[in-house]
Amino acid sequence: MPVRPALTVPAVDIGGRAVLLATDGSPAAASATRLAQVLAEQRQADIHVLVVLDMRRSAIPPPLDLALQIADESVGPGVHAEQEAAVRTGLASTLGRDVSWPVRMGVGVPAAAIVREAHRIDASLIIMGLRRHSRTDRVLNDETTLNVIRTSSCPVLGVAPGLEQLPARVLSAMDFTSASVSAAATARAIMDTSGVMTLAYVPMLPIVAADDGEGIVHALGLQAGFEQLERNLGRDGLALDHVVMHHELGRPVAELLLEGVDATSAQLIAAGSARPSRVDRWMLGSVSTDLVRDGRCSVLIVPPAAKRG
Repeated sequence: MPVRPALTVPAVDIGGRAVLLATDGSPAAASATRLAQVLAEQRQADIHVLVVLDMRRSAIPPPLDLALQIADESVGPGVHAEQEAAVRTGLASTLGRDVSWPVRMGVGVPAAAIVREAHRIDASLIIMGLRRHSRTDRVLNDETTLNVIRTSSCPVLGVAPGLEQLPARVLSAMDFTSASVSAAATARAIMDTSGVMTLAYVPMLPIVAADDGEGIVHALGLQAGFEQLERNLGRDGLALDHVVMHHELGRPVAELLLEGVDATSAQLIAAGSARPSRVDRWMLGSVSTDLVRDGRCSVLIVPPAAKRG
């Protein structure tokens, strides 16, 4: 009898770990700020705040971006103190009380500055506001959350307006790769302990290599794969279920997942981003782009293990 491969579910705990809150004062950022406060209070996350002055909107050419960053760091403590005080006033207004979170000001392209700061503090998670993106946003490359997701080596939580408590219902996109399993484990770490997580599997249409996520599914049997995940992800109070979402050739997977959000009343979609070698098939790299651009539901994206390492 062949030995069935085991699905390894990583232990994810943000307690005592640095979590980077990137805020720009928008309504979506306000929801992200309130959710960060809940993570600090209920999960003991160590919140750090970053506000980036976006130099793309100025007339200064991009090659001077690094010089501006160096200049910003050398203007002296007085200017930085004024900037920090203004940010703290905004945080207090949003939260209804003062917080002692570290605040850092950045200058440059927002996505690059956010990823750089997350690396500096060894962040376990980046929290950002999420909004719907228009075609104009794409032309102008005004998709900061999406660009952070594409380059970050740690999970990114894009918070849609209205999510201000730990999500009680999560739809976790599952293709049985390590990134999708890690996404489910990360979602478990930040969701309500008495919530419901639905593992949503969308069968791939093409035939894939045996060592890919689909290869594991064929070796285990789909039901056995779900049973392993539910045993390993389960904990007191957390309910798990699963659904197989069949689709037609050419229909976007993100569209199917968003239908799953409506069907399960999910407040958060969790997904693993794809390896670069995957080209336009199940490919959560493409799916995550569609989910983020849609902006209706908060999204948690976890990068592949090689990128996290």
